Amino acid sequence: MRVIAGAFRGRRLVAPKGNRVVRPTADRVKESVFSILREQIIDANFLDLCAGTGNIGIEALSRGAKHVTFLERDPRCIQIIEQNLRACGLTTEPRAARKPTDTISLLRRDAVKGITYLQKQAAVFEIIYFDPPYGTGLEDSSEIYTVCLALLAESSLLCSNGILLVEHAKQYVIPDTVGSLTRTRQANYGDTVVSFYSLF
Repeated sequence: MRVIAGAFRGRRLVAPKGNRVVRPTADRVKESVFSILREQIIDANFLDLCAGTGNIGIEALSRGAKHVTFLERDPRCIQIIEQNLRACGLTTEPRAARKPTDTISLLRRDAVKGITYLQKQAAVFEIIYFDPPYGTGLEDSSEIYTVCLALLAESSLLCSNGILLVEHAKQYVIPDTVGSLTRTRQANYGDTVVSFYSLF
């Protein structure tokens, strides 16, 4: 697993060994998704929802995102995210020249509580990447998608011209519309699908 492009191109990232909950986004999927986003990533506020290793959020930072919020509930993954940030010369610790909140926020919460918390903080994002740990056998089918998509549709986390990307298994059926969210595009990568949603 590596950073594909940008300021941290080629940096190797790690994932916790033997952890069935973590299933990092494959490099080929990541490369394709960011090729679709292109300049939209520049200066964006980016939410890496169910961040896992921080793989997606770090790629966003590398390609010019202004700020990335990593939201993850597993304490082992939080440590991995911090390790991967350090591998790119980034840190969540205060530095003389820059406060950590200038570019990075790292929140330990599950997706539902995290969405609720960020809503209360009046956070707004141009891009949200939602990638719960599907395919591990630990989640109840696609229920997490149903719950979180409904919460995101009701919240004001996504700005009016923002994009919500949802990574899911091919066999999962997620709706074309959820409240104000409408699927505008779908990209298929073998057993992995990324659905793009916008507000209408």
